[in-house]
Amino acid sequence: MRKAFTLMELIVALGIMAVVLAFAGVIFRVSIDSQRLALANAEIMQKLRVITEQLDADFRGLRKDAEIFVVWGGQRKAGYSGANRNSSLAFDRFDRIMFFTSGDFQTYGTNPNRSNVARVCYTLARGPSSDPAEPNWAPMQLPRKRILARTQHVLIPPANLTEQLDTSSFTTEQWLTWNSQQETDKISLEGWKRIPLAQKANMLSVIGDVTVETDSGPLSTTPEAARGVLIDRSVPDTIHSVFCEGVGQFMIQGWNDELQRWVPEVNPNEDDSLSDSDFLLNEDETDLDPENDPGVWYPRGGFKMGGVDYADPLDEDHFNAIPGLGRALKFTFTLYDSRNLIPDGRTFTHIVYLDN
Repeated sequence: MRKAFTLMELIVALGIMAVVLAFAGVIFRVSIDSQRLALANAEIMQKLRVITEQLDADFRGLRKDAEIFVVWGGQRKAGYSGANRNSSLAFDRFDRIMFFTSGDFQTYGTNPNRSNVARVCYTLARGPSSDPAEPNWAPMQLPRKRILARTQHVLIPPANLTEQLDTSSFTTEQWLTWNSQQETDKISLEGWKRIPLAQKANMLSVIGDVTVETDSGPLSTTPEAARGVLIDRSVPDTIHSVFCEGVGQFMIQGWNDELQRWVPEVNPNEDDSLSDSDFLLNEDETDLDPENDPGVWYPRGGFKMGGVDYADPLDEDHFNAIPGLGRALKFTFTLYDSRNLIPDGRTFTHIVYLDN
């Protein structure tokens, strides 16, 4: 008599096989997702290393005898749902900083120039956008589409004064080319210091994407269209300004010995009120004033910040006491992977010590 499986045995065997295959499918899917997530984390960590190493290199040679221009910008995050609507976590930061540094610098062009002094700026860039209807201003972009720009202009002393950098009659297009595409400034550091105040204010308004003001009112006259770093994929000379893609926010704070905290903060005591904010507020003090960013122009004497008083000179002897500068800078940035596998990104901090 020949032995065979009964119908019931076949059904049980098929059921067991189905369960095994289902478990195998789940394990396979989890493995694939884990690998993709690991690759996304590796991409973010690589971005982190690039940013922190460049920050360390740039600030290692910081020239405290030259100008430092910092502008701090903040804006509410879209869709924030925390219990405290005025928590610092409810805001993205769009800070920017320009400074001079010593080192060994070289341009990227076909005819490279070298110098031991450079003007460096970190800022979130405008663009790029393939859709004309999509905004190219960083605060209006999706966080994962924002780009951290680093512009480096090596200082090349001109052979004669007729060749020295002169922006006094620049058009909007010339401003954008100078700030976003060019890699050299034909001027010495001492020459930069001697640039007339009105011209310098316009230069800084373009670099910092802000209206430079004095107690008597606006000092810069450049149009908004001329300001900031514009990244245009169709213009190869702008690509060298692309430092890191997928940077949702960029925050700069200086350690202040007197206040014993990092400055500026959107909400220093993290209560439900912004009345003690280091930022400038609207008339009813319910939100940040979007048209009035705080900032510091060292050592020109320009200092503007809400809730923080400072009366000492903006000079090297008082450097550690200046709110927003001080003995160390803390950089905070939120990084996203290119495939959006980590939807909320990852936030990191990096401290650069300025005491020599």
